[in-house]
Amino acid sequence: MKILHCSDIHLGKKPFGTKEFSQKRYLDFFKAFDEMTQIAIDEDVKLFIVAGDLFDKKELIPDTLERCEKTFQKLKNRDIKVFLIEGNHDNVTGNEEVNSWLGYLEKKGFVHRGKYSQVNREYSFEKFVVEDINIYGLGYPGFAIDDVLEQLAKSLDESEKNIVVVHTALGGSEYLPGLAMAESIRKLKDKVIYIAGGHLHSYQVYPKEEPYFFIPGSLEYWNILNEKSSNKGGIIFDTESREHRFVEVTPRKRMEFTFEYEGDIKEEFKKFCEELNLTGEELVIVNVRVRENGFINVTELENILENSGALRGFIKLKYSDSSIGDIIEELGYYSIKEAEKRIIEEWEEFRDSERTVEYLQKFKEYQEESGRGEDFYNLFDRMLEEEIGIENK
Repeated sequence: MKILHCSDIHLGKKPFGTKEFSQKRYLDFFKAFDEMTQIAIDEDVKLFIVAGDLFDKKELIPDTLERCEKTFQKLKNRDIKVFLIEGNHDNVTGNEEVNSWLGYLEKKGFVHRGKYSQVNREYSFEKFVVEDINIYGLGYPGFAIDDVLEQLAKSLDESEKNIVVVHTALGGSEYLPGLAMAESIRKLKDKVIYIAGGHLHSYQVYPKEEPYFFIPGSLEYWNILNEKSSNKGGIIFDTESREHRFVEVTPRKRMEFTFEYEGDIKEEFKKFCEELNLTGEELVIVNVRVRENGFINVTELENILENSGALRGFIKLKYSDSSIGDIIEELGYYSIKEAEKRIIEEWEEFRDSERTVEYLQKFKEYQEESGRGEDFYNLFDRMLEEEIGIENK
């Protein structure tokens, strides 16, 4: 049996910006999802898995739901079963269960929604069977991820063909809730034929040799500036041969350049942008190397970039380090993150500047993302506990 596994679809995302930019980006996520479902149809897969974050947030507008239903109807018409779980963006608690849009889609007959429950410290896992495959959906356990995975591993029968779907990736990072430790994943090794992960937006497998844990990444750029990989798509897996392959969709074109100036930055940047020959459809990131102290109007440069044909322009400033100078040019620039680290290193009150900077980066992301309030406060509590020396109990 062939399955197609994708994740982090983020339907309904409508980023802030011009009306044209917001609307085009809103539609981009549907286009990518439609392309992924068409691949499933063309490949004649039997099971379509969405490993979390189908929607960008819990609250939907009618247009988002209507477009989503039309896409799932295509799969239903081909008798392709859909199994999905909630991610951190569309996650609901037990008290909000009645308002779950994934629950609504299940009642409409479009999907089967994977769930598990907890009573005291014991977990109960629901099983969904397709042919000879058992599928378990864990949703988004957050900081409890390792405990949930380890308890599931104890309950699985290794003589059966088991697939686990969970909104997590490998990392075990205290800076990002929901990432699993490698040790927890390894406990499932002989109990599963495939772990369908998500949460992170770039493709990865574990281990590299003979992998059984797969993260396809997002289908579109959720975070245009920070996503490293430009390869977007899903994973096709054959439950008999155990072979897998990455199948790509076509996200909106993203381009990145570096700009250096010698005199009038505004005029030089205009000429630089004109030479890019943009069509009005590209997402463009420009790293501007700042060689001297002084104010640079980032908004003005982004406007120049967009007036030159970028659908959306982004400016990232790279500051010159006077202590290094031009002796080693490539090492002579540092980012805002690196600048923050240098400042925090001077603060005697903080024990570890590297860890503090990582916390700051995550706080910024959570403030920008919808549906991350709980993660923000959990992470903030954890940082305070570390800084003042309180042990977790």
